[in-house]
Amino acid sequence: MAEFKAIDYALVNGVATITMNQPKARNPLSIALKEDFARIFPALKYDDAAHVVILRGMDGVFCGGGDLKFLNATLRTTVQDRGRVQELHDWFQIMLNLEKPVIAAVDGAAYGGGFGLALGADFILLSERARLCSVFSRIGLIPDVSVIFTLPRMVGLQRAKEIAMTGRPVYAEEAKQIGIAMEVYPVETLYKEADKLAQRLALSSTKAQGMTKRAMNQSFTLDATAAVEVEALMQSVLFQSDYHKDAINRFVNKQPLKFNWEDMAD
Repeated sequence: MAEFKAIDYALVNGVATITMNQPKARNPLSIALKEDFARIFPALKYDDAAHVVILRGMDGVFCGGGDLKFLNATLRTTVQDRGRVQELHDWFQIMLNLEKPVIAAVDGAAYGGGFGLALGADFILLSERARLCSVFSRIGLIPDVSVIFTLPRMVGLQRAKEIAMTGRPVYAEEAKQIGIAMEVYPVETLYKEADKLAQRLALSSTKAQGMTKRAMNQSFTLDATAAVEVEALMQSVLFQSDYHKDAINRFVNKQPLKFNWEDMAD
């Protein structure tokens, strides 16, 4: 891919790693970063070589949220501001619905829009010093980057309101306890653990993982009958996939499966 301004990108063994690379500025959701995301996520959608995505920061910073230099609305109209937020959501919705596992490896601060960015991942891994914060209430705004969609689904409506309305930080252990984080790791092993998870998932069927993700994301708006219909449709497609046929052949012939979580333990 062509050069990016605010991210580093690497694709190794099916794992696509996106590293926000402006830690001295606290990796703000700057124009440059949003432009890079608007390029990379649509590209990943159609890149068959990328099976899993890791999103991370560097030097103890995940993402500090909106670039304060550009938040002053004095010279903008309401229509212009609405357009700016909608443009941000265009690429974020692609990330949120990307039919591949997305892992957020969060070390340090994930504030404001950075908090929303982390919540858009399928698996959220935190370092022990990670801190998450919906700071919007401090400056008279509502949460954006889809926090009003993702957060209640993780922690329940009442706790989501409390986190959003108080603007208080949520530290790593609490984040795990209330369902935001899947795991908390020491700072020095966080990225290694994210890579390990990604490399394991990359051995599975990307098509099956993508359909599982899509079905589960849709499940909150489906009744039981509709959910079963989605299962039947997706399963009928996967039964015909080369990955499934190979797995059955391996099972019948007592050969190791490509993807068996227990066999991949440390």
